[in-house]
Amino acid sequence: MKKKLLSALISTSFSLALLSGIDSLSQFAFYVLAVMNALAWLVMILGGIKGEVAEGLRPHLWISIPSSAFSLYALIFTGHTILAASSFIVTFFILLIAFRKPEVVA
Repeated sequence: MKKKLLSALISTSFSLALLSGIDSLSQFAFYVLAVMNALAWLVMILGGIKGEVAEGLRPHLWISIPSSAFSLYALIFTGHTILAASSFIVTFFILLIAFRKPEVVA
């Protein structure tokens, strides 16, 4: 729970930095969010969303969704629509994988 709240706080901080209007701070936040997005794609593609990771995502969805929505708002409002679309898609896929029914092994 504490990890998820810390993660949401960090995400919100970067979104606020992006919205701040201070060029250097906004640029720094954009690059950090771009790298975090690339890492999310990498983890998802390499199959890192299973087992304990998926179980950890499910109960804390109420924290993830508002944090992700605010991040998307900040990206769209500041004109970074491609990164916003990429972030939305990878978040959607990660949640889809985390909530899918586990396969039954015979």
